[in-house]
Amino acid sequence: MATTSAVSRNPATATTSTAQARLSNNFDTFLQLLTTQLKNQDPTQPMDANQFTQQLVQYSQVEQQIATNSKLDAMAAAFAGNQTTASLGYLGKKVTYDASTVSPAGTGATWTFTPTASGQYTVRIRDSEGNLVKETTASLTANQAQEYTWDGKRSDGKPLGTQPYTLELYRGTGSTAAQVAVNHTGTVSAVDMSTGTPRVTVGTLNIPIARLTGIAL
Repeated sequence: MATTSAVSRNPATATTSTAQARLSNNFDTFLQLLTTQLKNQDPTQPMDANQFTQQLVQYSQVEQQIATNSKLDAMAAAFAGNQTTASLGYLGKKVTYDASTVSPAGTGATWTFTPTASGQYTVRIRDSEGNLVKETTASLTANQAQEYTWDGKRSDGKPLGTQPYTLELYRGTGSTAAQVAVNHTGTVSAVDMSTGTPRVTVGTLNIPIARLTGIAL
């Protein structure tokens, strides 16, 4: 069954509300101190009114800034609502997404993708810093889901770690091999907005919408 998750409260809104409450309390305290000082000042040596005026101006500027932030929070909340509405359009749709990057398990990593042409491919795996850690060849079939499993043994001998790894595909071998996209296709069964960034569930994967490369009925 297609599902959506609830939208979490925007932390920026909570921060602005806290700032407004703190400013109000501080301003009340300031007025009390100001009144007390004025009552007890020496008439022959009155306090400098310019200092009080400057502090009032500073409070006014802070209040205006918080009001601006509040309006920005409202705009962000409205934008998030629009994202949620737009994301619902993905439910039940067949999407194509970038499947080149995965996070490894303890024994390695597995990529699932669908090549658009059959033939011999050069397969390269890179770590999050772009270092080449594995290169081999594979025979792939067009328009069929393919799985490529890596045992996690890096060519440079470094530990696997938990960093994401990226698989690169090159059609052909040698210097004439041309890089092709590593994409896969599936149906969206759920939409997740709990992190503030729209994500869709395809099979067992939770994919950011930014990684989608195509959508079909």
